[in-house]
Amino acid sequence: MKRTLGILVLASAFVACSHHEPYSTSIGLLGPGSTMLVTAHDANVNVYKPALGDPKERFTVSAMALPNTQPAPPTIRINGKNAVRVNAPDPLFGLLVRVPDGVALTVRSDKGNVNVTDVTGTIDVHATAGNVDIMVPGIAQAETKDGDIQATMGATKWTGTLHFTAVNGDVTVYIPATASFHARLHTDDGTIFTDFGLRGTSVGSNETIDAPVHNGTTFGVDIETHHGTVRLLRLTPQA
Repeated sequence: MKRTLGILVLASAFVACSHHEPYSTSIGLLGPGSTMLVTAHDANVNVYKPALGDPKERFTVSAMALPNTQPAPPTIRINGKNAVRVNAPDPLFGLLVRVPDGVALTVRSDKGNVNVTDVTGTIDVHATAGNVDIMVPGIAQAETKDGDIQATMGATKWTGTLHFTAVNGDVTVYIPATASFHARLHTDDGTIFTDFGLRGTSVGSNETIDAPVHNGTTFGVDIETHHGTVRLLRLTPQA
């Protein structure tokens, strides 16, 4: 019988000798099609695929403490049969999360940078104060209030419109050069740059591009910032 969800807490709370080492690590299993929600109050969140040699369905949550602090371990809750919620309410030096193949990930961060690399499920990041850096083979979207967004996606097709939004910060999105989609790019106070050959309009410090890429399709990308630069760039295969 295939196991789709399970949790085994390996280390719930012990003080490490260095704040760079985890004081808390939990592991479990999540099958493809499941969801994972990670909420962090004040921590740099780094998310990767399972470590080399680990089962593809294994998730891992490791927390690193700030010097001279003893925060509570992040809580991990099962929601239904195919969802896990991770909550880190205390300030941390860092939170390391490994997400299984095909699991949809949502990250909510109040303070701290969020980095997501090589995760194969859909990615949705909501940050308040911090930079967002995403590099995934599939699709993603992100928003932050104070910080920059840089996202690289490998997918050429998706459903609906993907949104990348900042209030105070630059937004840079790389999409495969062969993708066909509708692009809407806007900045209230800044500039727009794209190498997809699109033209737009400007009024004072306000710039907008609203145009199809390669004749467009039914899905799109919306990139917007109030104060900052918008870049939509082509992702080309390396020689």
